[in-house]
Amino acid sequence: MKIIVIGYGRVGSQFVKRIDAEAHDVVVIDKERIVLEHAEVPKGVRFRIGNAIDEDLLREVGADKADVLLTLTRDENTNLMIAQIARILFKVPKVIAIIYEPYREAYFHAAGIETVAVAIVGADILAARLMGTGAALEAGVGISPAAQEAVPLRPLEATDGSFYVIVVGGGLVGFYLARTLLQKGHEVTIIESNPETYNLVSQQIDCPVLVGDGSTVSVLDRAGASRANVLCAVTNHDQDNLIACQVAKHHFGIPKTIARVKNPKNESVMRRLGVDTTVSSTGIMTSLIEHELPATSVRTLSTLGGCGVSIIEYRLTALSPVVGKKGVELRLPPQSSLLAVERYGELLTALDTVVFEGGDTVLALVAQAQDEPMRRALLG
Repeated sequence: MKIIVIGYGRVGSQFVKRIDAEAHDVVVIDKERIVLEHAEVPKGVRFRIGNAIDEDLLREVGADKADVLLTLTRDENTNLMIAQIARILFKVPKVIAIIYEPYREAYFHAAGIETVAVAIVGADILAARLMGTGAALEAGVGISPAAQEAVPLRPLEATDGSFYVIVVGGGLVGFYLARTLLQKGHEVTIIESNPETYNLVSQQIDCPVLVGDGSTVSVLDRAGASRANVLCAVTNHDQDNLIACQVAKHHFGIPKTIARVKNPKNESVMRRLGVDTTVSSTGIMTSLIEHELPATSVRTLSTLGGCGVSIIEYRLTALSPVVGKKGVELRLPPQSSLLAVERYGELLTALDTVVFEGGDTVLALVAQAQDEPMRRALLG
């Protein structure tokens, strides 16, 4: 089997030692270089340093061909985000994630993700679960027999012209967002996990401020999520923002979720995992720069919903590898296609017979995973 293990801490390292690494293709990913540099390396195991939330990194280590992925980091939301990327985007048949709050697991069981409560987790349990042994594992280890049904989404309706908005994250972004919403007449509650930030924000803004993890059911319940119209998750961590939005929808039926995204590559991933709207300051600034520099060779014009596909504009030069070729002769990456060519103000759509020239602007539909291969195919 091809097995990917995320996190080489106490549980991850012991798990790897308990399986026959030479009989399987095992890859371990950990974002801490020092962990892997000082680790005892079992024979046959490959190590990669990096953040496994990155879809590209998972693709590089072969997640699309993996039989099993275990995400065993010390951060529950990180585990749940990686597990969803593996199960939903890469279709990994068996995905297991360590969790810390079993009452929140039903949503993820519905997505086909197994969860193991940290209170009972152990390398022996994981190894037995993976190899399909140990009848005693069928009960009492955090696996629910049936997933709880999601609460239906409520309609997005304002009361007296205002909405009730829960802002998860009380840092600068959350503070100024909440203050602006209050000035516009909306009801706001802020949730902040850091006690120091909570103390500061609660003294400076005229709205309820709660201290706690805004991605948990209990804290959102205290905030009145069952009547909220919108949840904005604006912490500094993409995984926390994603899980907060998912819990808001699944457990409380909040009709509109908005997530701040630090890594612009996660925007498509988070939309595909159910977030209604994503906002990336890096992505916005990149788009503005591209539009202010019309001579740039590549510009992303639009991203189509949450399907991970973009409409991209490529400006050919005389050195482009496709110059002098017809459209029918091109070998393009999968899940990508040409839409049209703009030449001297004229739009050409009969692409099979068009002979490409330097100075042409090519409009293409490109899957996120094929962005770089498409760039190389058209521009070299």
